[in-house]
Amino acid sequence: MTEEFKELCFLARLDPNDESLIHLEQDFKKILEYVKHIEEIDTSAIVEDYTEEDTLNIFRKDEPEPTLPLEKISKNAPDWESGHFVVPGVIEQEH
Repeated sequence: MTEEFKELCFLARLDPNDESLIHLEQDFKKILEYVKHIEEIDTSAIVEDYTEEDTLNIFRKDEPEPTLPLEKISKNAPDWESGHFVVPGVIEQEH
């Protein structure tokens, strides 16, 4: 196991010894090899047609607009209660 892979696992909060990640290190090595291959490509003959100076900021006035009525919004909601969307919980609570 390489130090790079251990560092990647640490950053991703993964256990590098987890058997379900056995193929992850091989995939990681393939990605790094591909990036090295791309870095070797000579791009000196390519003309840059796009620069940051070509970009224009397009602003619109921030003006209030009427909102949709709650009746229309509630018809699109999979679950609706007391004027609010009901969604599954994502944080478990300890008792």
